[in-house]
Amino acid sequence: MAFGITPGTKRLISTTPASLFVNKFFKNVVDAAPKEHIVRELVRPIGMQTPPTSQTVYSKGNSFREMFDRDKTEKRSQELGVEFSKSGMYELHAFQKHGGKMFISPKSYWRADRALYFPHLKGTSLSGLTKDLEETLKGKTSVVRLFTNKVGDDLSKQYFQNRELDLDYLGKDLEKLATSNTQIVEVSFLENAVKSIIAKLSAYKLRSLIPPLRHANYFQCDRDQLPFTVRESLEINNIYTGYVIVVDPDLKIRWMACGAASEDEFKLLWKCVRGVRKEFAPPSQASEAL
Repeated sequence: MAFGITPGTKRLISTTPASLFVNKFFKNVVDAAPKEHIVRELVRPIGMQTPPTSQTVYSKGNSFREMFDRDKTEKRSQELGVEFSKSGMYELHAFQKHGGKMFISPKSYWRADRALYFPHLKGTSLSGLTKDLEETLKGKTSVVRLFTNKVGDDLSKQYFQNRELDLDYLGKDLEKLATSNTQIVEVSFLENAVKSIIAKLSAYKLRSLIPPLRHANYFQCDRDQLPFTVRESLEINNIYTGYVIVVDPDLKIRWMACGAASEDEFKLLWKCVRGVRKEFAPPSQASEAL
């Protein structure tokens, strides 16, 4: 007896939610051919709509139930098409062309009533503690440094170290920040499981290279905690560059920068830090400490 698939069965298989999703995905991959990256000034606030908590989990795709929802399936397939088209060589090309300057920083910090929230992240500090970053960020004006590799690490350091002004907030001038309820929080993104294992094995060496005063606020975080769509909305998707984000005591993103820092950009960052800090400082502590 011959076994086969009848025409009716073929039609049934071809119209299942899973097959529709696959067909849509490949169509959207073709339609989502990446356009040349355009460097634009950040005008609107960047961030999440809701504050981060220890229970926050960002969706990485459709649930089984949502696969039966045509609109959500279409949206997800479009997202995957964009993600597929903007990976690998696209990000490297964009980085090389623009020198890591993926956007232009706003001319001033965003107002508190319009600002959006920093995302939830969990990481392990060089002090050995695993914690939610919002625990460290809440209650202080924070300058968050994000990077995934040495190039991004070196670029983002330029916002903290300036030879012309003889300032080094990652070294000799770090303690000045503590007097103004301001802190630096460093986030080294671990790109994949292999790099995560390597990072854990080399943690001792890293601790020896970084001053002890920075250990408690230096975190290693798995990058995939933030799905592609979340990273894209936060403008932090390019793994080759580094990012600097000013976060207020209420966990809201007030200013952002990326790539290398000119002297003017260095000054602008710390001018924004002073402005944000003043909003939360008691009148008796509103002096210019930075």
